Amino acid sequence: MTSSHLPEPALQAAAESLASLPSAQAAHLHACAQCQRQVALYRQLYVAAAQLPPPVFNFDLTAKVLAQLPRPPAKPAFTWALGLVAALVAGVVVVFTLVFGGALAQAMQGLFTVLGAGLGIGAAVLLAGQCLELVAQHRQRMRLLAFS
Repeated sequence: MTSSHLPEPALQAAAESLASLPSAQAAHLHACAQCQRQVALYRQLYVAAAQLPPPVFNFDLTAKVLAQLPRPPAKPAFTWALGLVAALVAGVVVVFTLVFGGALAQAMQGLFTVLGAGLGIGAAVLLAGQCLELVAQHRQRMRLLAFS
């Protein structure tokens, strides 16, 4: 195409809408048969492209992307080991209080209630921590799937 004709971006803009051309280019287009043919070809191209069916993938795009995501590092068993140790300690305390409960109750009138309350609070905190950990893992997994 020579310099006396409209440049390709102007021809493409004219194919989309004549209103987007400056007046000098619009005047040239109305007078130039070659530029009119180019605009007509671009319009045909736009119509043909609009009629194409959407692309269909012959593979599972979600599975391909998920396979490339980094795997979270494996959590150490420390959180569950901590729960196990707490359960063992609680068991020992329960057995100890069952065996020596009468003698302890007399020796430590108010301490037994405080000890029981402390164990109950400790168990509740441990259970809450485990629940929060499970919720955090669930949210992380859901974030990985949220892109689809």
